[in-house]
Amino acid sequence: MTRVCGATTPVVLAAIATLFVCAAGNVFNDICDVEADRINRPKRALPSGAISMALAGYLTVGSAILGLCMAYLAGGRVFGIAVLEIALLGTYSLWLKKIPLLGNVVVAILGGMIFITGGLAVDLRLTFVLPGPLIAAGFAFLLHLVREIIKDAQDVEGDRAVGVKTLPMLVGVSLSIGIAFLFLCVLIMLTLFPTLSGWFGKAYTVIAVCLVDLPLLVVLQAAWWRPSPVSLQLSSLVLKVAMFFGLVALVLA
Repeated sequence: MTRVCGATTPVVLAAIATLFVCAAGNVFNDICDVEADRINRPKRALPSGAISMALAGYLTVGSAILGLCMAYLAGGRVFGIAVLEIALLGTYSLWLKKIPLLGNVVVAILGGMIFITGGLAVDLRLTFVLPGPLIAAGFAFLLHLVREIIKDAQDVEGDRAVGVKTLPMLVGVSLSIGIAFLFLCVLIMLTLFPTLSGWFGKAYTVIAVCLVDLPLLVVLQAAWWRPSPVSLQLSSLVLKVAMFFGLVALVLA
């Protein structure tokens, strides 16, 4: 029992640390996006006035401190990743999100780093060995990249109003969705790789194909053919659901 608890504790601490770091990054991003959200998402907490900017600032700082404390308790490697994540989140919200596609890539990297953090909390040597956390990190990277491009396509009006240049503003909504669709095709091919390699079982394959790959393929193709607020909203929703089922598939792998 002691051995199990000793092995589990760093993972739990790393998970809590990631939760607080992500919370800090999300709130800080909302602070930076408040003017654009007055147009794109006026019902959100900050633009609607449900939460004050001062309280949002306190939540950002408090969450970041708690995240770093939990990461420190989880170990030096996890603490280093947490510091890097906070630096990237802050840099993204202040500057990188204004650079077409680069900001999307940074968010996708952060999404993949969650699984790397968990691996580092367990064993440094096994973190970068296949099969392992790298598979989940790769899936998360591509899934987040697709979702970020779709979100930018939804937010063109507000981003234009505040002077933020995104990929859809640079190449057009239709072409940007086409680029997201290409990344999705790469993701679908990669989701089949663990099955073909004999690493994961049937449960993973069924969930990954039926509840992740096929729904995303259908909605993104529809959005690409006929971009509209409704098709983009549906794509964004299905991407969120796909992330959940993707995690389920990996757990049952």
